[in-house]
Formats: sequence, C-alpha cells, structure tokens
Amino acid sequence: MLFKDGDTIVFAGDSTTDAGKLSTGDRLGTGYVRLLNGMLNAFCPEVRSRVVNAGVSGNTSADLLARWEQDVTAEKPDLVFCLIGINDVWRHFDCFDPSRRQISAEEYERNLEAICERAKGARELCLMTPFYMEGNRSDEMRIMTEQYAAVMKGVAKRRGARVIDLQREFDVYMQSRPGQSITWDRVHPGEIGSLLIARAVWRELQK
Repeated sequence: MLFKDGDTIVFAGDSTTDAGKLSTGDRLGTGYVRLLNGMLNAFCPEVRSRVVNAGVSGNTSADLLARWEQDVTAEKPDLVFCLIGINDVWRHFDCFDPSRRQISAEEYERNLEAICERAKGARELCLMTPFYMEGNRSDEMRIMTEQYAAVMKGVAKRRGARVIDLQREFDVYMQSRPGQSITWDRVHPGEIGSLLIARAVWRELQK
C-alpha cells in the first residue's frame, strides 16, 4: 500500500478540497478529505495516520504555491495529494475584472513545477487533474480544463510524480447522468462528486 503506519497525508488545493473545513471542528471539511479519513479509519484500523486538509477556497495554482511552505511543508507530510487548476481555468470565464489576474497554461506549468520541487520532502506526491463536469467536449471551459489537465500530466511525467485523472472519473459518471446532476456549476463536487474523488484516491492508496 502507498500509505504506512504513522503517515501524515496532506491534501492541498482549492474549494474542491477545502469543502468548508473552517465550519467543521476537525478542519477536515465535508468533502472527499473527510471521506478518505473515514475510509482509512474504518478499513485500515491497524494503521494510524494523520490527515490534513490544506485546501483554500478560491485558490489558483499561484495562490497555493505562495502558501505551500506554511500550509503543506510545515505539516511534514509523508504523502501529498494536490488538486489544483480549476480556478486557473475558471478565472478566464467568470470574471472580467483586470485586477484579478488570470493564470495562463504556461504559468500554470511553472507553478506546478515549483510545487513538485517544494514537495520533494514528502515520500510521495500525487497530482490530481482539474475536472469540469460537462459532457459536451466542445464546451470552451471543458476544452481549457483538458488543456490544463494535459499540462499537469506532463509535469507529473517529467517529475516522476503520480497522477490521478479525475476528469476520466467524471466522464465515466457522465455516460449515465449529466454533470449538472451532481452540481449546477459543474465544478464543486458536492456529495456525489466527493465520493467519486475519494474512490479514485483510495485506489491510488492501495497501490
């Protein structure tokens, strides 16, 4: 298995990871991080692990990089899972305010490279691709999300990091039901999407 007794597992990212962590006493939020913490305790009771939710709503890759040392490195993680990128994409579509800087694919790549460099202290780093719950592959935001996901896969390959293709997980779901059945904005995973993410991470943890 990927995890070991005594491991600290940090999940870094944006609102998808955050999932209202400040509203829960244990700061795990109500999303996939909480589900995985429960799965670890329920299915592997012999393994003692510490799970940290290092997600912050609204973060881009630049924001996460800026706080990496404080919120990730300081936790001395053994395993790091990083889900970042949808806000890098979304800012191109949801805001025309010039004061809110957009993250190009080139900058996104540089930020991911820097994140990989800073995560070297962890035993394992796993990057998780951004996803958009839109089945129409000609949708502009879907196209850009796939482009940024491809950038992440390229960085993971060069850096020897693990990668989980979350878009693939949601695409399988959308063969039967539309993404809007999970969430109206097709971005925030809610209960069903969080389960899909947790299942994908759990599979990776079993390797």
